[in-house]
Amino acid sequence: MSNVMTKLIKKIKQIKVTPKLVLKVFFFLFLFFLYHLGEYGNTWAGSSRGGMWKIGQSALPYATLPGVFTSLCTFILIAWVVFFRKFGFYFSITILTLRFIRLSVNIVHHNLMVLPGIFMSVVALVSVILIYQSNEQTIKTQKKHRKELEEFTKSIIGAFTNCIDGKDAYTNGHSYRVALYTTMLANKLGVTDQATLDKYYNIGLLHDIGKISIPDAILTKPGKLTAEEFDNIKSHAQEGYKILKDVKIQEDIAAGAHYHHERYDGTGYPDGLIGKDIPQVARIIAVADAFDAMSSTRSYRKKMPLDSIAKEIEQYSGTQFDPEVANAFLSLYEEGAFDNLRDKNED
Repeated sequence: MSNVMTKLIKKIKQIKVTPKLVLKVFFFLFLFFLYHLGEYGNTWAGSSRGGMWKIGQSALPYATLPGVFTSLCTFILIAWVVFFRKFGFYFSITILTLRFIRLSVNIVHHNLMVLPGIFMSVVALVSVILIYQSNEQTIKTQKKHRKELEEFTKSIIGAFTNCIDGKDAYTNGHSYRVALYTTMLANKLGVTDQATLDKYYNIGLLHDIGKISIPDAILTKPGKLTAEEFDNIKSHAQEGYKILKDVKIQEDIAAGAHYHHERYDGTGYPDGLIGKDIPQVARIIAVADAFDAMSSTRSYRKKMPLDSIAKEIEQYSGTQFDPEVANAFLSLYEEGAFDNLRDKNED
């Protein structure tokens, strides 16, 4: 029993008060009020035998009102199930059980006037159960389709990533590492929503997709690039954007490819954006990309020691890199998050 209470208290503490939660609570209480109003109307109409409710020139017998109020209560029970799912279902079942017990007591006392109420309660119970099952089955099917779509998206992104990294033996695995570092940095910056972290990971995977359009001879050239070759390399940002801009399956999927070479001081490419005008995910990828580039051996230079990389990122904080992202990287570095790379970097 104590374990159950502990888990319950832990779950209550995890509840975050948001406008959406406040709105849901208000709606629940509103339905609760309407339900009891309907129950009161039902009782009142049932006790007013033979009376007539005048509406303009017409009159409605009170005897017909219990059915109206009971139907209203049933609709409210169904609304609880639809909008609050499992909680609403169990809440509705509890109310119907209490109503059934109350009506059964009247039957015991030979009050046969409650028989229509018992019948309506049974109808309401069946309706609530059927709608709950149908609603849950629909949600289950939607989740299955969403998961299948996510798996398909992952496989397509993975195939593109393998094509990108496969163009250069020196950068094989680069996109996966950048994606990993991107999520680590984003989490350090306070991004905790898993859906956002997953999105950032996918954007990180595809940040270099524009390199598919760059000739292998330029990508793997061991010596210094000519001005024309460097311009060709720089075009991968714009080319990546062109490839991804019409992909609607995930929001901002082209942001990393388009802006990861923008600099915080506005001297980057392709658009020369400054500071916070650069999308957050691109500012994060810029640090992750630079870190992986410096910690890996390339065709034109050897990898750098981890301590030197940290000094480099610190030095260019505020010019090349967003200071907040650079500080997040340095915090991770000081915490030892990259220590598994130290031995490899210092071989």
